[in-house]
Amino acid sequence: MTDKDIEKTDDVSILQAHGEADLAGEFLAKALKHSFIILKAIMMILVVLFITSGIFKVEPDENAIVLRFGKIQEFRSPETGEYVRVLGPGLHWNWPEPVTEIIKIPVAKKQTVAIDSFWYFETPAEKLGTVKGRPGATLDPRKDGYCLTRGEGIASQAGGDYGIVHGKWQLTYRIKNIEKFYANIYYETPGPGKDFLDVASKTVDPLLKAIASDAIVRTMAKYTIDQAIVSEDSIKNNIKRLIEERLRRLDSGIVVDEFSTGKITWPRQVAAAFDDPTLASQKKNQDITDAKSYADKILSAAGGAQAAEILDALKQPDLSEQDSRRYLSQLSGAGRDIIAKAHAYRTTVVEAAKANADYFKKLLPEYRQRPKLVVQRIYQDAIEHIFVNATEKIIVQSSAGGKGKQMRILINPDPAKRRRQMEEKKKQEENNK
Repeated sequence: MTDKDIEKTDDVSILQAHGEADLAGEFLAKALKHSFIILKAIMMILVVLFITSGIFKVEPDENAIVLRFGKIQEFRSPETGEYVRVLGPGLHWNWPEPVTEIIKIPVAKKQTVAIDSFWYFETPAEKLGTVKGRPGATLDPRKDGYCLTRGEGIASQAGGDYGIVHGKWQLTYRIKNIEKFYANIYYETPGPGKDFLDVASKTVDPLLKAIASDAIVRTMAKYTIDQAIVSEDSIKNNIKRLIEERLRRLDSGIVVDEFSTGKITWPRQVAAAFDDPTLASQKKNQDITDAKSYADKILSAAGGAQAAEILDALKQPDLSEQDSRRYLSQLSGAGRDIIAKAHAYRTTVVEAAKANADYFKKLLPEYRQRPKLVVQRIYQDAIEHIFVNATEKIIVQSSAGGKGKQMRILINPDPAKRRRQMEEKKKQEENNK
């Protein structure tokens, strides 16, 4: 092979090598181009996901504040155009974490805290009411909660004597201003899957219990034990006022909706001593109620439904005879019957007296002429009247010389005659009715 042939062969090899290199570069360029397109799409998707992850929803019972690097952000309200720092219910957007942090707190939902640190110790079964516990001989301050009240009398107010009561209370609150609440009241930020209620019992509730306990101690020290038992409304109002004053000083953003008293009672060890006067008072009130009820019943039966009003009217000192009769005529029931019988008896007595007067007036001229004869006649009439109702008649003539006699009389009345007399008497009584 000549030198020219060798050179031609080398040139062909070089050309083939350059062609293969250009083709590889072309494929590499296309691969890089596609890779950049895919990478750009992935980046755009990530940007979109990042931006959309900033959308958040505030529930109807919540308000929210947005922290950007720990600072509360302001937003222009679409309704008023003013800048606000608290977001209301609805959908909102802001830069997602870690740029911003969303704090959502319920403001419409009421939270309840039980204040039972002043109550005596109870087992779970006793709290449920399935078992009634027996108190110990004395109060155990390691387990039993209690509250001091001031003693009775002026001497005890100087610091010598105090009373002990047990009490339960319940505080109902809500968060009105979440900006003040977040700035001045510490609470643990809810973790993933938790809400405000899950962490409030660890931070907010202990604070409110401490404030309420301080108010309870200060208030109860102004009452005696007897006053504490019967003044539940006054006590709870004073405690609520002290709690609200303390929360305002803290600028907490918390408002107290209600403070209620569950129960205030004396120690169980002295319950019997306190129950005796209470039971006696209850019995007294019950006896008074029964007596009034019985009096109303008797009065109603005696004079009708208006008997009480009529009785009060009859007690007037300047009541005329005409008004008295008018009021008495309004009575009903047994009173009307008694008054009717009284009027009838009065009429009978008056008429009998008039008849006797007329009778004696007629006898007066004859008595003046023959007094002994008139007296004897009157005596005979009286004897006849007496003998009419007598079942047995025995006439004994006086002995000569006026000497007394001893007589023994065996009386065996006729049963038939006695029966007839009883029947006639019964008929007469029925006719009188």
